[in-house]
Amino acid sequence: MAKATTARSAGLGTLLRKLHKPTYRVPPRESDENALERLLALVLQGEDPYSVARQAVKVLRRSYAHWNEVRVARRFEVRDALALRRVPQSEERALKAQEFLRRVFGLQNHLDLDWLYDATSERREKLLASLTVAPEHAAPVLDLDAALSEGADRLPPVSTDLKRSLARLSLTPSSPKDGQVLDLIAPHLKGEKLYPNYLALQMHARLICESKHPRCRQCPVLEGCPHGKRALGSEGYRVALEEMSAAARKAGAGEDSAARGSGKGGAKGGGKGRARSSSSAQRA
Repeated sequence: MAKATTARSAGLGTLLRKLHKPTYRVPPRESDENALERLLALVLQGEDPYSVARQAVKVLRRSYAHWNEVRVARRFEVRDALALRRVPQSEERALKAQEFLRRVFGLQNHLDLDWLYDATSERREKLLASLTVAPEHAAPVLDLDAALSEGADRLPPVSTDLKRSLARLSLTPSSPKDGQVLDLIAPHLKGEKLYPNYLALQMHARLICESKHPRCRQCPVLEGCPHGKRALGSEGYRVALEEMSAAARKAGAGEDSAARGSGKGGAKGGGKGRARSSSSAQRA
């Protein structure tokens, strides 16, 4: 039994490496970071590291007396506050920040969102859906924040989505108990891996391994999924793997080409610099 559990845990670790995305590298909430600021940072994150979004939030918090001032300020003032501190994409982030704050105020006539950490997951989902500007990974981030606010070793309740995804991967029984799921995932939710791995599991279960219409052809862990193989059939399974492999090669080739182009640009610049130096030396 112990060997089987260890093997499944190792298998999950392999799958997690395939599920990761840079945007999932969200750190724990800081002690002075309220729910409004946490959600605003997620809205401002985009495809950048969370640290950039957190910097933008801190800049605005220090530049204005309270968040309502940011909401009603002129756009260029918010942009300039961000640009002064060299926050990337200051124009876009100023627009997003004010739009988010105005939507929150429009929904509840105030900007306090700390009630989210006392609410149910369903109620948090309802607010996020009403805002329409929050990224998809905001819900599991808030779920994990809420659980950790009750204790350092707490985890959110095991979702039906997660149970389904792990069962389809044959990492748990077909109808696993919460304890069985926690025993499997807990070793992978420690330290700096807590948020990234939790988000990777939840987002895969929500967006790819759907209940009625799983997106097996877009599944990054299809190769290790017995359910996907059965659902697609032998031929469909083979074709899907070939298509994903071809797409990966194409993406890799594009990255290599961009890198070579950048290198050539640097080489050309260096060549011109050397030519100018040589010419100057000859004149001297």
